[in-house]
Amino acid sequence: MTKIQDSFEIEPGPILPEEIKETFTADVVVVGAGTSGKAAAMTAAQAGARVIQIDKHTMFRWNGGHVAAIDSRLQKKLGIKVDKEEVIRQLMKYGNNMPDQRLVRLWAEHSGEVLDWLMDMTDADGIETRMYQWPQPPTFDYNKEYYPEFPVCHWHSYKGSTTLNHGLALACVEKNALKIGVDIRYRTRAVRLLRGDKGRVTGIIARNPDGYYVQYNAGKAVVLCTGDYGSNPSLVQKYCPHAAEIARIRNIYMTRHDDLELAPEPLNVGDGHLMGMWIGAVMSDIIHAPVSHSTIGSMGNAPFLRVNIHGDRYENEDVPGQSIANQLVRQPGKIVWQIYDSGWEEQVPNMGIGLGKFSQPNDMLRNRVKEMAITADTLEELARKMEIPVDTFMATVKRYNEFANNGKDLDFGKRADRMFPLDKPPFYASTIQQEILVVLGGLNCTPGLQPLDKDWQVIPGLYLAGNTVGNVFAIDYPTMCPGMTHGMAWVTGYFAGKYAAADKG
Repeated sequence: MTKIQDSFEIEPGPILPEEIKETFTADVVVVGAGTSGKAAAMTAAQAGARVIQIDKHTMFRWNGGHVAAIDSRLQKKLGIKVDKEEVIRQLMKYGNNMPDQRLVRLWAEHSGEVLDWLMDMTDADGIETRMYQWPQPPTFDYNKEYYPEFPVCHWHSYKGSTTLNHGLALACVEKNALKIGVDIRYRTRAVRLLRGDKGRVTGIIARNPDGYYVQYNAGKAVVLCTGDYGSNPSLVQKYCPHAAEIARIRNIYMTRHDDLELAPEPLNVGDGHLMGMWIGAVMSDIIHAPVSHSTIGSMGNAPFLRVNIHGDRYENEDVPGQSIANQLVRQPGKIVWQIYDSGWEEQVPNMGIGLGKFSQPNDMLRNRVKEMAITADTLEELARKMEIPVDTFMATVKRYNEFANNGKDLDFGKRADRMFPLDKPPFYASTIQQEILVVLGGLNCTPGLQPLDKDWQVIPGLYLAGNTVGNVFAIDYPTMCPGMTHGMAWVTGYFAGKYAAADKG
């Protein structure tokens, strides 16, 4: 039976030779200059290849700042030991055994090596690599968490600063890449891969800043590092439909960055995915995974009482941000409230650690409460300010307090040490909503990061990295390894660049 193609999967009309005004040649052409692109261009050049890197933005771009890795030299220095096999098993289980375990293993076995390679450059530039939420509280044991979160998350800042900034690492790698001869061209959008009839990919056609077509020939290979497709409604609707609505209305990486105003063309629209499909590559058919977190409340993702707009408690609150969002969108109005009382400073250290959680009270957290929460001296007054049914809310709080005092949650099974009665005025409430960051889904490929066609044959001369790589994530984003997307981007870019430079052409 012939598969019906959507219009976006069909290659547009040809670009005629006379429309191409200039031609350039390199060994490796890297398309995209984000995290995976930086890694690919650098390792290809370190392997001796002549590299041209293009990107349609005016600068490199990144989202977030956490990087997941296992067995980095920093972890070894701090005595952090993580069981790779356990992590792999958990990631496969979380994805319902849909991901390609060979790709997951590529990250698990080599992420430490890749992060050490990165730290060779960042250390020399005075950029500090730190572990996220380390040291952990002495009472915390991730093995005992219902949702385990492994201590794999690294982040960067200038020495002496506590401000996370993933862009520091990218700027550092770009500087080093320029030193060894990588030719980086911004404001240059790739529009078409060059491939003969089931032959090699030999290059790419792009549109330069002046609006005309330029051809980049690749003597060895092209590497696609073009990011995700979360800002392309057609792709999201087809490949990740459960995230389509939120991707349209609350895509935080497409609305909260100043550099977006400088972008000459739309970003994160799946350019690499589409160009790959136009020459025969196939989009992964597993359930693509949105990174769709809750908008953290004033207390972050701490498991304080949460109620919906009807005043009802609806879940075990002791879940990570991704899981909070999954249940939140099934509540009326797709908005919920986080409730706590004036004892929160003593309670926060007991609420666990993890992405979006705060382990200690501090001025930053106090300011969040002041700026984000509504407050009242009585619970009845709080409910009225929240504009939810007072009687229902009061009944909910009464039952919750009974469970907290008795040490057993008979409704949702939340662990007793994270339940505290609401009995110390003033009382606080802040809203939580869902947001989307990116959509994780890419093209079918080999463990060697080469795309496959419908007959599962390699498309030669082309490599994938970052979010163009399919079958790494499925159904949902596994927050058990914070920074997994950046970790995969560095690892796949690192190896795609090496593989491309070694390609015989």
